[in-house]
Amino acid sequence: MTTAVSMKNLCFSYDRDPVISHMDMALEKGTITAVLGANGVGKTTLLYLLLGLYEPDRGDILFFGKPGNRYTRGRLKQVIGMVSQNDTTPFDLRVDEYVLLGRAPHLGLLTIPGTADQKAAAAALSTVGMAHMADHAVTRLSSGEKQLVNMARSLAQEPEILLLDEPCSHLDLINSRQMLVLMKTIAQQGKTVVFTTHDPNAASAVADRVLLMKKGELVAAGTVDQTITSDLLTRTYGGSVEVIRTGQGPFVRAM
Repeated sequence: MTTAVSMKNLCFSYDRDPVISHMDMALEKGTITAVLGANGVGKTTLLYLLLGLYEPDRGDILFFGKPGNRYTRGRLKQVIGMVSQNDTTPFDLRVDEYVLLGRAPHLGLLTIPGTADQKAAAAALSTVGMAHMADHAVTRLSSGEKQLVNMARSLAQEPEILLLDEPCSHLDLINSRQMLVLMKTIAQQGKTVVFTTHDPNAASAVADRVLLMKKGELVAAGTVDQTITSDLLTRTYGGSVEVIRTGQGPFVRAM
């Protein structure tokens, strides 16, 4: 398989407070990786490092075998997309207009989006199941609908790697399930998905690979069966955790 993302001896700290220490990992193209841990342990920081918003203290990040610092800023925006949990809409745009903003990395300064850009935006809306809402105002959408539209905007960017920061954090049960199914669909299209979560059950539902993070430490990395265990989750969260094995996979609950 093709390695989409690799990290070698990655380290990062805030004011000498280690957040990520000596992280090594490789993520394959077309897979889903869950970055799992409690709040405040550095999960979002890891995404920002991948996105190039932060510079590591030491170590290397490579995309498809090429160091991230060898990409131009414009090219990196084409390769990597991100959906933040704090995305906001600055203007009262229609859904289709907002999704079209995702084409910005492919357009020159003051360039008007063309037919190909319109088609990419329409395809992204169709993928997330929001094509029927194209002419609605973004500000009038529900939180679940806004999250799907944010996803569509990033998909319109046509990235090879998609980063999702707590994509299910503000969603109800049905919308959370829809988001997880959507992640699987995107990975099946050949994109590499990395998402952060504090919910082991969300991670076990869709992830091919799980990274367990505790502040300043990568506790474990591996498949769901290798990482979603009582011992490792108790170490990760600092409290007693029980993992129940079922026919649909592990179910996790706090003790």
